[in-house]
Amino acid sequence: MKNRIFLLFIFLLLSACTSTPKKSLSPAAQQANLLNAISKEGVRRLEVGDELRLTLPNSRFFIKNTSKLKVSAYPTLNRLVTLLNQRKNLGIDVLTFNPTRDLQYETSDLARQQAITIQNYLLEQGLNVRIIVARAWDRGDQSDERGVRFDGDQPKILSTEIRTRHLRPEDSE
Repeated sequence: MKNRIFLLFIFLLLSACTSTPKKSLSPAAQQANLLNAISKEGVRRLEVGDELRLTLPNSRFFIKNTSKLKVSAYPTLNRLVTLLNQRKNLGIDVLTFNPTRDLQYETSDLARQQAITIQNYLLEQGLNVRIIVARAWDRGDQSDERGVRFDGDQPKILSTEIRTRHLRPEDSE
């Protein structure tokens, strides 16, 4: 009898511990946790005004010389979906870089396929976005006139950049 009462007491104690409500984190704290987690997974972050730029090293996300995602990339991409869904009124550009003039023509098709793979994965995982564009980023996009990159600031390795921006009403027409 004493054993039954003791077991009942233990059961009630464990039930109370598991049903205790946990404090929910504020949206800012949730974003900070997500940004910290993806940074540990090799994603670089840069905020410019309202724009968020996330740079993913392709070697960690894609099987070499293919547009197939590594299974190890899924958790990071899922965190990106959660992070991006917390930012409202978004347009997203998925840009995959070509590192040198010599490799530009050889990798532009692969870069475009990789950008589309990232775009499709994000959408399949529930990314809620008004506009998303996936494309290869070639030398023409890196000119000073467009204000995209500074002279000599070319990527040294293949990488994918996800850029978010706030949309104005006329952007979605």
